[in-house]
Amino acid sequence: TLLLEAMQRVAGELAVEAVLVGNGPLEADLRAEAAARDLADRVRFITENLPAPAVAAEMRAAHLFCLPSVRESGGAVLLEAMACARPVTAVAFGGPAEIVDDAVGRALPDSGREAVVSGLVAVFRDVSAHPEAWRARGAEGLRRAQERYGWDAKVDAAVALYRQLLGRE
Repeated sequence: TLLLEAMQRVAGELAVEAVLVGNGPLEADLRAEAAARDLADRVRFITENLPAPAVAAEMRAAHLFCLPSVRESGGAVLLEAMACARPVTAVAFGGPAEIVDDAVGRALPDSGREAVVSGLVAVFRDVSAHPEAWRARGAEGLRRAQERYGWDAKVDAAVALYRQLLGRE
């Protein structure tokens, strides 16, 4: 609902559209809220179970990946978006606070609803005003995802940990 509120605030000024992928207990509420905010034509819901390549294609088609959740503790989906070279924005709480910075997108303040919504509005305006800078954030996100979170990085980290542990015995 934070995303929809931010979209409503810029509806007369920017052509912001959202694609919500997945289904769950909030789907009907989100559809109703999109309609109530006069955003039904700007929000596309994909509720079928998409294979991973189709989800990645949806991410690559976006200008920005938003995770405005205040309950997200991990943030693996942010890494997936970064691996698709998309800039990301998320609430700076839990895992997302460790993943998102100005080099790859924008961390939104975790100081309440208004801060998140206003932060999203500012991000939408900035993406529109500076698309090249946001494309560069996407490229940096891809580089970082590969360097820090790809399989080679995971194997290197595991080997380093085992060497450290063996060195202590």
